[in-house]
Amino acid sequence: MIVTVVNQKGGVGKTTTSVNLAYVLSKTHNVALLDLDPEGGSTASLGIRRSKAELKLGERSVNVQGIELFYAHVGLLNLELSGEVESIVQGIKELSKSFDYLVIDTPPNLGTLSLSAMMAGDRIVVPLTPHPLTLEVTKNLGERLASLKKQAIAFTNMSTKPVQVGFDTVKSTEIFVPPSKLFTEASRLGVPAVKYEEVRTKKPRIAPAFEALAKVVVS
Repeated sequence: MIVTVVNQKGGVGKTTTSVNLAYVLSKTHNVALLDLDPEGGSTASLGIRRSKAELKLGERSVNVQGIELFYAHVGLLNLELSGEVESIVQGIKELSKSFDYLVIDTPPNLGTLSLSAMMAGDRIVVPLTPHPLTLEVTKNLGERLASLKKQAIAFTNMSTKPVQVGFDTVKSTEIFVPPSKLFTEASRLGVPAVKYEEVRTKKPRIAPAFEALAKVVVS
């Protein structure tokens, strides 16, 4: 199954979602994480440097925290500019055949890479934040999903309560991930926040949210 995490607005937690969702799924499944963001957010969050080599899609990976990470590289920018959506979609689908779940972290836009990931996705996950601009941007995303005849599930990041959206193609859930300094600390250490929380506290607040999201994704 291909799980695409997308929102064209930056700062909504796409990378946080991708890394922690992949980690939760990896506890019981064979999981890969494909970092399609040229900035390499997921790559950096797992303590890996973005490659300076211009690689083919899915050419190189490294296993980190039980996740097979297809790390970001400088060639992603050329892919973004290429407009070769169909070939990228086929590449993603071919890559996914070796795993139970392929989670994709996308750039903060609706360009070639994000569009390809949405087209390839079996599940599309949209992180939201309680900010008016986020909701307006999500409306635009919903329109793009409609043109692709795709549906997405939405949940709320960095909030003490869920945000609801009323778009036909983006279905809200009651899932919300509370704000926590553990996200920043975990990223500095190159580990998923869910794993970091496991050793930092006996009363987890992050893990239950991502476990709930994982259940929705696989259902």
